[in-house]
Amino acid sequence: MTLQFALIIMGIAALLIVAVVSLMQTAESRKKILAPLKSLVGQSWSAVKRTFVGSIERLKPHGLAARLSQREPSLMPSGDFAPGDEGQSTPLIDRGLDAKTGADRDGASSVDNRSLPVDSSPQPLKIDYWVRLPGEGVVSRDLALSVFREHEITLERPRAVHGRTEPGNAWLDLTSAQSDEVFSDLILSLQMAIRGSVTNESELTRFNNLAYQMAESLGRPINFDMSIEEALPEAARLARFCDQFDLVAVIHIEPKPGTGFQGVDVSRALDRAGMRLGKDDIYHLFDARTGVSRFSLTNRSESGSFSYEDLESGVLRGLVLYMNVPRVARPSVTFSDLVSVAQYVCVEIDGTLTDPEGEAINETHFDAIRRQIRSLEGSMKKYGIDPGSEEARRLF
Repeated sequence: MTLQFALIIMGIAALLIVAVVSLMQTAESRKKILAPLKSLVGQSWSAVKRTFVGSIERLKPHGLAARLSQREPSLMPSGDFAPGDEGQSTPLIDRGLDAKTGADRDGASSVDNRSLPVDSSPQPLKIDYWVRLPGEGVVSRDLALSVFREHEITLERPRAVHGRTEPGNAWLDLTSAQSDEVFSDLILSLQMAIRGSVTNESELTRFNNLAYQMAESLGRPINFDMSIEEALPEAARLARFCDQFDLVAVIHIEPKPGTGFQGVDVSRALDRAGMRLGKDDIYHLFDARTGVSRFSLTNRSESGSFSYEDLESGVLRGLVLYMNVPRVARPSVTFSDLVSVAQYVCVEIDGTLTDPEGEAINETHFDAIRRQIRSLEGSMKKYGIDPGSEEARRLF
């Protein structure tokens, strides 16, 4: 019975195949058969696609595009920061551009090549181009200094003359030494770069002329540390370092819309926070051991300074806390102290913490900036420059 049933099925199938082949032999027949099939397949695919796309859209987080467009908090190039300048527009990541014109600080090009990494394999930096004038006899402080000052006026970058005392063998800056000091060896030095400025062949040549003049006047031989050709790449490298690491951490304290801060309330809060009115009539938090300002606070006005009238009876439109990262020792720790002061003052005077562009900031943003500072701190040390050191303060 089963075999008979199977043979019947096979017979029916064979007849259907013959019938289909016969119908497909004409174009018109093929169209009649395939058209419904194509329509059915198309409708099925559209339904599947709608279902799939809808599922993907439901999986997207709400507001994803807005989140992706949010700016990561960043340190600010010091050239873009003008304390108290209410009209400033301060891009947070552009480096090496003039704060007023937007042009390269050297005036040559709007493309800032110095913002690239300083070196792939850091080596200690040379800050000074120097010349040594050794001698068996001694020279007085006043004589050496008078010749130096006569010829240094053509130089633009910081320069110095040091001498080794006799007796004592201590190296002193002649400008701060006692007038009765005498010296054996002398060293003349020119700092090759400072913030936004780098020496060039012309200035190095003028410096060499100064050295020759002193050697001739004092009857001494002359020994150069390096040639001008060797110094120029070192100067460019130092300038790139300065532009790369010359960054400022900035936090604004803003009042509620349409209001201001009472000057007497601000004065009381800053006093309790340990800040003192100092240089440039702005507030500073001073290092108790060294007396150096760790970070500062300005008035968000045209001058940035505080008058006694402001603090006694005035109304302030905002405050700006800032620190120059490479100029302070242990900058990540100092930034944490700055944040603590900002949060305390903000609570005391009922303000809001924002970045320089007016966006509210919180602990998450502070952590992001703190990571940037730690990275900068470690990178500086690879070049032999510790943040807050004498060398760092000379450069920044």
